Amino acid sequence: MKKIFYILIAIFMITSLGYAAPNIYGSSGLIEMPTAESLQYKEFNVGLDYSVKSEATPSSNNGVYYYKLNLGSFKGFELGIVGGTIPTEGVFVNLKYYLMSDNSRYPISIAIGMEKLTSHTDSSAYLVASKKFQEGFHGHFGFKAHFLGAEIDSSIMLGLEYLLSDEFSIETDILNLGNQYRINSGVRYYFSDNIFFRASILDITNARGEGMLYNVGVSWTRFL
Repeated sequence: MKKIFYILIAIFMITSLGYAAPNIYGSSGLIEMPTAESLQYKEFNVGLDYSVKSEATPSSNNGVYYYKLNLGSFKGFELGIVGGTIPTEGVFVNLKYYLMSDNSRYPISIAIGMEKLTSHTDSSAYLVASKKFQEGFHGHFGFKAHFLGAEIDSSIMLGLEYLLSDEFSIETDILNLGNQYRINSGVRYYFSDNIFFRASILDITNARGEGMLYNVGVSWTRFL
């Protein structure tokens, strides 16, 4: 798996060169949180993420990977798939519809969407708003409903990205799980206008009781 990961990075780096980038689970977003950003019509991206548990040992097999493909299939509409080690049910479908955005210098935008649409045990629907601020801050706020088999669990999502330069940014997102808060934090490096690399730490607060995850990901975006 590691060889595949390094090969993909090399391919992206030698392929011809503010775009929507996928989160770990495929939708345009931060680390785990989807945002009110979507691909433009006929714009697509492909990505790969690899995560390993913080307590992993050389003899253990705690690494998981995700691959994803997204396409701006219609104006304001994003269609994607995600697969890999997880989800174990197979390849899932993600949908996002970009509802609105104003024309101000620092616009606010709103989107609705669904993640893992074809899952029988772990699909979700969300509403999210994104706002650009001065000094390179991007804020995000939303609600998500998780369909866990016969149960429905709701959560609040908060996210922040700070652009340190044209190439480098730091990002954090927070998702509440009952009375617990799952906090993720990471950095992005934009190699070019359509290639970015992300390194992040998931579940810093150990909200799920499974320890932290270290994640690296790469994504490539361009038009058809």
